[in-house]
Amino acid sequence: MLIFPSWRKSAQKAKNYLASAEAITLLDAWTALGTAERPPRREDLKPEQFPALLPDLWLMAFEAETGQLRYRLEGEHIRARYDRSLIGRTLEDTIAEEALPRVRRYFMACIETPAIAMVIGRLYHEWRQPGYGERLLLPLMDAEGNAEGLIGITVYRETFPDRALAEQRAKRITCIVPLDGSEPIEEAS
Repeated sequence: MLIFPSWRKSAQKAKNYLASAEAITLLDAWTALGTAERPPRREDLKPEQFPALLPDLWLMAFEAETGQLRYRLEGEHIRARYDRSLIGRTLEDTIAEEALPRVRRYFMACIETPAIAMVIGRLYHEWRQPGYGERLLLPLMDAEGNAEGLIGITVYRETFPDRALAEQRAKRITCIVPLDGSEPIEEAS
């Protein structure tokens, strides 16, 4: 069995990066539902426990045999950003080709490291009309400490009329906080 005795300390480190009440509420709920040894299992965390977060919430299952993350739940604000539902789709099905390596890197860090991941600042950079906000990704683990998937929240405001202005005025900070208690890894772009 894999254990992560410092995972709650890692959650506290992650909390220092967050600004939105929505992301902080999800992080607090996730932290409260885990055990001393590991973060919560998928079955421990019921999205309906926090109805105010549902519009911005999403859930992904990790398929160990293929290494894929597949969307299982999407909030209405998440759904509205895409031309079709994400349910049943993978990152490769939904992310722009130019962004996929960067996005996959921080999504998979949650599974493989394991870690908490955050993107703060410019979001949906590759889209015609990027915005500003924060995205929080939290790993879900089975009773043995193996990855089951992710629960996350994306709090986003349409802020910029075009990509050029977004690049000029807003940075994007990607932060990975390993659950083993080691120091966060930050990348600015």
